[in-house]
Amino acid sequence: MKTSNQQSNIQTVTKLNGLIAFWNFDHTGDDTWISQYDVKVQDRSYPLHLKRIGDTNGYALASWPYTDDHSKLMFDHDGPLGSAIRFNQGYIYGAVERQDFDGTLLDICGKRPFTIMAWVKFIDKRHMVAGIWDEGGWDRHEGRRQVALFAGLFRQKGVIAHISSTGSACYPQSTIDGAQYARCRAMDGQPFENGQWIAMAMTFDPDKGEVSAYLNGTMTPHYVNDPVIQDIYPYQDKQAVNPFNFPLPIYSPRAFVLKYNGYNLKEDEISEHRLLVDLDNLSLTYAQDNLSPEHPDTFRILFDIRRNSASILDMPLEMDGIHGRSATLSTDTTVMVNDEIRTSLETRRDEQWVQVGTVVKRKIREGAPFTFGRALGLGTEAIDEGSHLFIDGVAVFNRIMKQAELNTLSFTKTRV
Repeated sequence: MKTSNQQSNIQTVTKLNGLIAFWNFDHTGDDTWISQYDVKVQDRSYPLHLKRIGDTNGYALASWPYTDDHSKLMFDHDGPLGSAIRFNQGYIYGAVERQDFDGTLLDICGKRPFTIMAWVKFIDKRHMVAGIWDEGGWDRHEGRRQVALFAGLFRQKGVIAHISSTGSACYPQSTIDGAQYARCRAMDGQPFENGQWIAMAMTFDPDKGEVSAYLNGTMTPHYVNDPVIQDIYPYQDKQAVNPFNFPLPIYSPRAFVLKYNGYNLKEDEISEHRLLVDLDNLSLTYAQDNLSPEHPDTFRILFDIRRNSASILDMPLEMDGIHGRSATLSTDTTVMVNDEIRTSLETRRDEQWVQVGTVVKRKIREGAPFTFGRALGLGTEAIDEGSHLFIDGVAVFNRIMKQAELNTLSFTKTRV
Protein backbone atom coordinates (compact mmCIF):
# COMPACT_ATOMS: atom_id res chain seq x y z
CA MET A 1 0.00 0.00 0.00
CA LYS A 2 1.24 3.47 -0.86
CA THR A 3 2.03 5.93 1.88
CA SER A 4 0.23 9.24 2.07
CA ASN A 5 3.39 10.98 0.80
CA GLN A 6 3.57 8.72 -2.25
CA GLN A 7 -0.10 9.29 -3.05
CA SER A 8 0.39 13.03 -2.62
CA ASN A 9 3.42 12.99 -4.93
CA ILE A 10 1.44 11.26 -7.67
CA GLN A 11 -1.40 13.76 -7.34
CA THR A 12 1.07 16.63 -7.55
CA VAL A 13 2.32 15.40 -10.93
CA THR A 14 -1.11 14.62 -12.40
CA LYS A 15 -2.48 18.08 -11.57
CA LEU A 16 0.24 19.95 -13.45
CA ASN A 17 -0.61 21.87 -16.62
CA GLY A 18 0.76 20.59 -19.90
CA LEU A 19 1.09 16.95 -18.87
CA ILE A 20 1.34 14.84 -22.03
CA ALA A 21 1.98 11.52 -20.31
CA PHE A 22 2.73 10.25 -16.81
CA TRP A 23 3.51 6.58 -16.24
CA ASN A 24 3.81 5.69 -12.55
CA PHE A 25 3.49 1.91 -13.02
CA ASP A 26 0.37 1.83 -10.88
CA HIS A 27 -2.28 3.31 -13.15
CA THR A 28 -3.22 0.35 -15.38
CA GLY A 29 -5.65 -0.49 -18.11
CA ASP A 30 -7.12 -3.89 -18.93
CA ASP A 31 -3.87 -5.35 -20.20
CA THR A 32 -0.97 -2.97 -19.51
CA TRP A 33 0.08 0.33 -17.97
CA ILE A 34 -1.51 3.47 -19.34
CA SER A 35 -0.42 7.07 -18.89
CA GLN A 36 -2.25 9.87 -17.14
CA TYR A 37 -2.52 13.27 -18.83
CA ASP A 38 -3.84 16.81 -18.74
CA VAL A 39 -7.27 16.80 -20.40
CA LYS A 40 -6.71 20.42 -21.46
CA VAL A 41 -3.92 19.42 -23.84
CA GLN A 42 -5.07 16.01 -25.14
CA ASP A 43 -7.62 13.25 -24.70
CA ARG A 44 -5.63 10.04 -24.81
CA SER A 45 -3.39 7.69 -22.88
CA TYR A 46 -0.35 5.83 -24.16
CA PRO A 47 -0.09 2.11 -23.31
CA LEU A 48 3.27 0.82 -22.12
CA HIS A 49 4.26 -2.83 -22.62
CA LEU A 50 7.13 -4.92 -21.31
CA LYS A 51 9.56 -6.14 -23.96
CA ARG A 52 12.73 -8.14 -24.44
CA ILE A 53 15.33 -7.85 -27.20
CA GLY A 54 14.84 -10.69 -29.69
CA ASP A 55 11.13 -11.00 -28.92
CA THR A 56 8.84 -8.80 -31.02
CA ASN A 57 5.87 -9.21 -28.66
CA GLY A 58 4.84 -6.74 -25.99
CA TYR A 59 3.57 -8.05 -22.66
CA ALA A 60 1.50 -7.00 -19.68
CA LEU A 61 2.55 -7.93 -16.15
CA ALA A 62 0.35 -11.01 -16.05
CA SER A 63 1.62 -12.38 -19.36
CA TRP A 64 5.36 -11.72 -18.97
CA PRO A 65 6.88 -15.14 -19.83
CA TYR A 66 10.49 -14.82 -18.63
CA THR A 67 11.65 -15.97 -15.21
CA ASP A 68 15.46 -16.10 -15.42
CA ASP A 69 17.39 -13.89 -13.02
CA HIS A 70 18.08 -11.24 -15.65
CA SER A 71 14.47 -11.05 -16.80
CA LYS A 72 12.27 -11.78 -13.80
CA LEU A 73 9.96 -9.02 -12.63
CA MET A 74 11.15 -7.12 -9.58
CA PHE A 75 9.54 -4.17 -7.79
CA ASP A 76 10.57 -1.52 -5.28
CA HIS A 77 7.88 0.26 -3.27
CA ASP A 78 10.17 2.63 -1.35
CA GLY A 79 10.55 5.29 -4.03
CA PRO A 80 8.78 8.66 -4.15
CA LEU A 81 5.85 7.24 -6.14
CA GLY A 82 5.73 3.76 -4.64
CA SER A 83 5.43 1.44 -7.66
CA ALA A 84 8.87 1.16 -9.25
CA ILE A 85 9.65 -1.68 -11.62
CA ARG A 86 13.09 -2.99 -12.54
CA PHE A 87 14.24 -2.60 -16.12
CA ASN A 88 17.38 -4.55 -16.99
CA GLN A 89 19.14 -3.77 -20.26
CA GLY A 90 17.63 -5.75 -23.13
CA TYR A 91 16.34 -8.50 -20.85
CA ILE A 92 13.38 -6.41 -19.75
CA TYR A 93 12.55 -2.91 -20.92
CA GLY A 94 9.43 -0.87 -21.54
CA ALA A 95 8.03 0.49 -24.79
CA VAL A 96 5.19 2.58 -26.13
CA GLU A 97 4.90 1.40 -29.73
CA ARG A 98 5.28 4.01 -32.44
CA GLN A 99 1.83 3.45 -33.87
CA ASP A 100 0.35 4.38 -30.49
CA PHE A 101 1.82 7.90 -30.48
CA ASP A 102 3.05 8.77 -33.98
CA GLY A 103 2.05 12.35 -34.79
CA THR A 104 0.79 13.07 -31.27
CA LEU A 105 2.19 15.40 -28.62
CA LEU A 106 4.36 12.56 -27.35
CA ASP A 107 6.13 12.52 -30.73
CA ILE A 108 8.53 15.28 -29.65
CA CYS A 109 10.03 16.87 -32.74
CA GLY A 110 10.58 20.16 -34.53
CA LYS A 111 10.78 23.28 -32.42
CA ARG A 112 8.48 22.14 -29.62
CA PRO A 113 9.31 23.06 -26.02
CA PHE A 114 9.17 20.09 -23.66
CA THR A 115 10.21 18.66 -20.32
CA ILE A 116 10.91 15.00 -19.54
CA MET A 117 11.28 13.92 -15.93
CA ALA A 118 12.02 10.51 -14.42
CA TRP A 119 12.26 9.21 -10.86
CA VAL A 120 14.82 6.40 -10.79
CA LYS A 121 17.27 4.34 -8.76
CA PHE A 122 20.18 2.82 -10.65
CA ILE A 123 21.28 -0.66 -9.62
CA ASP A 124 24.23 -1.15 -11.93
CA LYS A 125 24.93 -0.16 -15.52
CA ARG A 126 23.85 3.29 -16.68
CA HIS A 127 22.58 4.13 -20.13
CA MET A 128 19.19 5.29 -21.44
CA VAL A 129 16.35 6.02 -19.02
CA ALA A 130 13.44 7.14 -21.20
CA GLY A 131 12.76 8.70 -24.58
CA ILE A 132 12.66 8.17 -28.34
CA TRP A 133 16.11 6.92 -29.28
CA ASP A 134 17.26 4.38 -31.89
CA GLU A 135 21.01 4.49 -32.48
CA GLY A 136 20.79 3.05 -35.99
CA GLY A 137 23.67 0.65 -35.52
CA TRP A 138 26.20 3.53 -35.46
CA ASP A 139 25.81 4.29 -39.17
CA ARG A 140 26.63 7.98 -39.55
CA HIS A 141 23.55 8.65 -41.66
CA GLU A 142 21.06 6.28 -40.05
CA GLY A 143 19.21 6.16 -36.75
CA ARG A 144 15.94 7.43 -35.31
CA ARG A 145 17.06 9.60 -32.43
CA GLN A 146 14.77 12.33 -31.16
CA VAL A 147 15.13 13.06 -27.42
CA ALA A 148 16.00 10.97 -24.37
CA LEU A 149 17.28 11.03 -20.80
CA PHE A 150 20.54 9.17 -20.16
CA ALA A 151 23.17 8.71 -17.47
CA GLY A 152 26.67 7.27 -17.47
CA LEU A 153 27.88 8.23 -20.94
CA PHE A 154 31.06 10.12 -21.88
CA ARG A 155 32.68 9.09 -18.56
CA GLN A 156 30.14 11.23 -16.73
CA LYS A 157 28.26 10.26 -13.55
CA GLY A 158 25.47 12.81 -13.89
CA VAL A 159 22.28 13.35 -15.89
CA ILE A 160 22.64 13.53 -19.68
CA ALA A 161 19.93 15.03 -21.90
CA HIS A 162 20.32 13.84 -25.49
CA ILE A 163 18.69 15.57 -28.44
CA SER A 164 19.12 15.15 -32.20
CA SER A 165 18.31 17.04 -35.38
CA THR A 166 19.68 14.37 -37.71
CA GLY A 167 18.48 11.18 -36.02
CA SER A 168 21.99 9.95 -36.75
CA ALA A 169 25.54 11.12 -36.03
CA CYS A 170 25.71 14.76 -34.95
CA TYR A 171 28.97 15.50 -36.73
CA PRO A 172 29.53 13.16 -39.70
CA GLN A 173 32.07 15.62 -41.10
CA SER A 174 34.51 14.51 -38.41
CA THR A 175 36.62 11.44 -39.16
CA ILE A 176 37.90 10.66 -35.66
CA ASP A 177 36.67 7.82 -33.48
CA GLY A 178 33.49 8.75 -31.66
CA ALA A 179 32.08 10.81 -34.51
CA GLN A 180 29.67 7.98 -35.30
CA TYR A 181 27.76 8.71 -32.08
CA ALA A 182 25.21 11.34 -31.15
CA ARG A 183 26.97 14.14 -29.27
CA CYS A 184 24.36 16.88 -28.95
CA ARG A 185 23.57 16.68 -25.24
CA ALA A 186 23.33 18.66 -22.07
CA MET A 187 25.38 17.16 -19.23
CA ASP A 188 24.63 18.11 -15.66
CA GLY A 189 27.70 18.82 -13.57
CA GLN A 190 26.53 17.10 -10.39
CA PRO A 191 27.33 13.35 -10.13
CA PHE A 192 25.16 10.87 -8.26
CA GLU A 193 25.67 7.37 -6.93
CA ASN A 194 23.83 4.13 -7.58
CA GLY A 195 21.41 2.83 -4.98
CA GLN A 196 19.69 6.15 -4.25
CA TRP A 197 16.45 7.60 -5.52
CA ILE A 198 16.97 10.62 -7.75
CA ALA A 199 14.87 12.80 -10.00
CA MET A 200 16.38 13.51 -13.40
CA ALA A 201 14.97 15.92 -15.97
CA MET A 202 15.65 17.64 -19.26
CA THR A 203 14.10 20.70 -20.88
CA PHE A 204 14.29 22.19 -24.36
CA ASP A 205 13.75 25.89 -24.99
CA PRO A 206 13.49 26.36 -28.77
CA ASP A 207 13.44 30.16 -28.51
CA LYS A 208 16.80 30.21 -26.73
CA GLY A 209 18.04 27.10 -28.53
CA GLU A 210 18.99 25.50 -25.23
CA VAL A 211 18.81 22.00 -23.78
CA SER A 212 19.25 21.71 -20.02
CA ALA A 213 19.80 18.73 -17.70
CA TYR A 214 18.73 18.63 -14.04
CA LEU A 215 19.46 16.46 -11.03
CA ASN A 216 16.91 16.67 -8.22
CA GLY A 217 15.53 19.90 -9.61
CA THR A 218 18.86 21.70 -9.95
CA MET A 219 20.78 22.48 -13.13
CA THR A 220 24.49 22.47 -12.37
CA PRO A 221 26.55 24.24 -15.09
CA HIS A 222 29.15 22.03 -16.70
CA TYR A 223 31.99 22.48 -19.20
CA VAL A 224 33.86 19.81 -21.15
CA ASN A 225 36.28 19.28 -23.99
CA ASP A 226 34.61 17.15 -26.65
CA PRO A 227 37.25 15.78 -29.06
CA VAL A 228 34.77 15.38 -31.91
CA ILE A 229 33.45 18.93 -31.65
CA GLN A 230 37.01 20.22 -31.28
CA ASP A 231 37.86 18.35 -34.47
CA ILE A 232 35.38 20.61 -36.29
CA TYR A 233 35.39 23.93 -34.48
CA PRO A 234 38.49 25.91 -33.41
CA TYR A 235 37.74 25.60 -29.71
CA GLN A 236 40.64 25.52 -27.30
CA ASP A 237 38.80 25.97 -24.00
CA LYS A 238 36.15 23.77 -22.49
CA GLN A 239 32.67 24.47 -23.84
CA ALA A 240 29.39 24.78 -21.95
CA VAL A 241 27.30 21.62 -21.98
CA ASN A 242 24.73 22.64 -19.38
CA PRO A 243 22.86 24.34 -20.81
CA PHE A 244 23.81 23.06 -24.25
CA ASN A 245 23.34 25.19 -27.37
CA PHE A 246 20.94 23.48 -29.80
CA PRO A 247 19.42 25.88 -32.37
CA LEU A 248 18.16 23.23 -34.81
CA PRO A 249 14.78 21.45 -34.97
CA ILE A 250 14.43 18.01 -33.38
CA TYR A 251 14.46 15.04 -35.74
CA SER A 252 11.24 13.64 -37.16
CA PRO A 253 11.04 10.78 -39.68
CA ARG A 254 9.44 13.27 -42.09
CA ALA A 255 11.48 16.39 -41.29
CA PHE A 256 15.17 16.20 -40.43
CA VAL A 257 18.63 17.60 -41.01
CA LEU A 258 21.22 15.96 -43.24
CA LYS A 259 24.87 16.92 -42.78
CA TYR A 260 27.54 16.51 -45.44
CA ASN A 261 31.13 15.40 -44.94
CA GLY A 262 34.49 15.58 -46.66
CA TYR A 263 35.48 19.08 -45.58
CA ASN A 264 36.98 20.78 -42.56
CA LEU A 265 37.07 24.22 -41.02
CA LYS A 266 40.79 24.77 -41.55
CA GLU A 267 40.52 24.34 -45.33
CA ASP A 268 37.01 25.59 -46.12
CA GLU A 269 36.28 28.04 -43.30
CA ILE A 270 32.89 26.35 -43.02
CA SER A 271 32.19 24.06 -40.10
CA GLU A 272 28.89 22.61 -41.32
CA HIS A 273 26.96 22.16 -44.54
CA ARG A 274 23.36 21.14 -43.76
CA LEU A 275 20.19 20.35 -45.66
CA LEU A 276 16.84 20.56 -43.85
CA VAL A 277 14.52 18.05 -45.50
CA ASP A 278 10.77 18.46 -44.95
CA LEU A 279 8.95 15.64 -46.70
CA ASP A 280 5.49 16.75 -45.60
CA ASN A 281 5.92 20.15 -47.22
CA LEU A 282 8.21 18.80 -49.96
CA SER A 283 10.80 21.46 -49.21
CA LEU A 284 14.60 21.57 -48.93
CA THR A 285 16.60 24.32 -47.24
CA TYR A 286 20.39 24.60 -47.35
CA ALA A 287 22.36 26.11 -44.48
CA GLN A 288 26.01 26.49 -43.58
CA ASP A 289 27.96 27.62 -40.55
CA ASN A 290 30.23 30.06 -42.28
CA LEU A 291 32.90 31.76 -40.18
CA SER A 292 34.06 34.03 -43.00
CA PRO A 293 32.25 36.13 -45.67
CA GLU A 294 29.79 34.25 -47.89
CA HIS A 295 31.10 32.18 -50.75
CA PRO A 296 28.62 32.79 -53.61
CA ASP A 297 28.56 30.28 -56.45
CA THR A 298 31.06 28.06 -54.63
CA PHE A 299 28.81 25.15 -53.61
CA ARG A 300 25.81 23.31 -54.95
CA ILE A 301 23.55 20.50 -53.72
CA LEU A 302 22.41 17.48 -55.73
CA PHE A 303 19.33 15.69 -54.40
CA ASP A 304 17.37 12.62 -55.43
CA ILE A 305 14.87 10.15 -53.95
CA ARG A 306 14.93 6.56 -55.15
CA ARG A 307 12.56 3.65 -54.88
CA ASN A 308 13.90 0.25 -55.85
CA SER A 309 16.99 2.02 -57.27
CA ALA A 310 14.90 4.23 -59.60
CA SER A 311 14.31 7.94 -59.06
CA ILE A 312 10.78 9.00 -58.10
CA LEU A 313 11.52 12.61 -59.17
CA ASP A 314 11.03 13.92 -62.69
CA MET A 315 14.73 14.68 -62.55
CA PRO A 316 17.26 14.95 -59.72
CA LEU A 317 17.26 18.38 -58.15
CA GLU A 318 20.16 20.84 -58.25
CA MET A 319 20.28 23.74 -55.78
CA ASP A 320 22.77 26.55 -55.24
CA GLY A 321 24.69 26.16 -51.99
CA ILE A 322 23.85 29.60 -50.62
CA HIS A 323 22.89 29.86 -46.96
CA GLY A 324 19.11 30.01 -46.63
CA ARG A 325 18.42 28.92 -50.21
CA SER A 326 15.29 26.75 -50.51
CA ALA A 327 13.77 24.51 -53.15
CA THR A 328 10.55 22.54 -53.43
CA LEU A 329 9.82 19.16 -54.89
CA SER A 330 6.96 18.60 -57.29
CA THR A 331 3.57 18.54 -55.58
CA ASP A 332 2.87 15.08 -56.99
CA THR A 333 5.91 13.63 -55.20
CA THR A 334 4.87 10.97 -52.68
CA VAL A 335 7.68 9.81 -50.42
CA MET A 336 7.15 6.42 -48.79
CA VAL A 337 8.81 4.34 -46.09
CA ASN A 338 11.89 2.55 -47.52
CA ASP A 339 12.45 5.18 -50.20
CA GLU A 340 16.07 6.36 -50.11
CA ILE A 341 17.34 9.92 -50.21
CA ARG A 342 20.65 10.41 -52.01
CA THR A 343 22.29 13.79 -51.84
CA SER A 344 25.77 15.18 -52.32
CA LEU A 345 27.65 18.43 -51.91
CA GLU A 346 29.78 19.79 -54.73
CA THR A 347 32.25 22.66 -54.91
CA ARG A 348 33.55 24.72 -57.82
CA ARG A 349 37.22 24.08 -58.63
CA ASP A 350 38.99 25.13 -61.82
CA GLU A 351 35.64 25.86 -63.49
CA GLN A 352 34.36 22.36 -62.71
CA TRP A 353 32.02 20.92 -60.10
CA VAL A 354 33.79 18.44 -57.83
CA GLN A 355 32.07 16.25 -55.24
CA VAL A 356 32.91 16.98 -51.61
CA GLY A 357 33.03 13.87 -49.44
CA THR A 358 30.66 10.97 -49.95
CA VAL A 359 27.11 10.70 -51.21
CA VAL A 360 24.78 10.88 -48.21
CA LYS A 361 22.24 8.05 -48.30
CA ARG A 362 19.31 7.95 -45.91
CA LYS A 363 16.44 5.50 -46.02
CA ILE A 364 13.02 6.80 -44.99
CA ARG A 365 11.83 4.87 -41.94
CA GLU A 366 8.99 4.92 -39.50
CA GLY A 367 9.77 6.61 -36.21
CA ALA A 368 11.20 4.82 -33.18
CA PRO A 369 9.14 3.76 -30.15
CA PHE A 370 9.27 5.55 -26.80
CA THR A 371 11.32 3.19 -24.65
CA PHE A 372 12.22 2.86 -20.97
CA GLY A 373 15.59 1.55 -19.79
CA ARG A 374 16.86 0.61 -23.22
CA ALA A 375 17.85 2.38 -26.44
CA LEU A 376 17.39 0.45 -29.68
CA GLY A 377 19.76 0.01 -32.60
CA LEU A 378 22.84 -0.54 -30.44
CA GLY A 379 25.02 -2.02 -33.15
CA THR A 380 24.59 -5.77 -32.92
CA GLU A 381 21.55 -5.40 -30.63
CA ALA A 382 23.33 -7.29 -27.85
CA ILE A 383 20.83 -8.08 -25.13
CA ASP A 384 23.13 -7.01 -22.30
CA GLU A 385 23.24 -3.37 -23.38
CA GLY A 386 21.23 -0.67 -21.67
CA SER A 387 20.45 0.45 -18.13
CA HIS A 388 19.87 -1.63 -15.01
CA LEU A 389 17.62 0.42 -12.76
CA PHE A 390 14.28 0.85 -11.04
CA ILE A 391 11.96 3.42 -12.62
CA ASP A 392 9.24 4.79 -10.35
CA GLY A 393 7.73 7.12 -12.92
CA VAL A 394 8.26 9.10 -16.11
CA ALA A 395 6.45 12.33 -17.00
CA VAL A 396 6.45 14.31 -20.25
CA PHE A 397 5.19 17.90 -20.49
CA ASN A 398 4.56 20.15 -23.48
CA ARG A 399 6.22 23.13 -21.81
CA ILE A 400 9.49 24.18 -20.18
CA MET A 401 9.26 23.50 -16.46
CA LYS A 402 10.87 26.16 -14.32
CA GLN A 403 13.65 25.14 -11.96
CA ALA A 404 11.45 25.85 -8.95
CA GLU A 405 8.84 23.43 -10.30
CA LEU A 406 11.44 20.77 -10.99
CA ASN A 407 12.87 21.22 -7.53
CA THR A 408 9.43 20.67 -5.99
CA LEU A 409 8.81 17.65 -8.22
CA SER A 410 12.10 16.00 -7.33
CA PHE A 411 10.53 14.76 -4.05
CA THR A 412 14.05 14.12 -2.80
CA LYS A 413 13.28 15.63 0.60
CA THR A 414 10.19 13.48 1.00
CA ARG A 415 10.50 10.51 3.32
CA VAL A 416 8.19 7.73 2.17
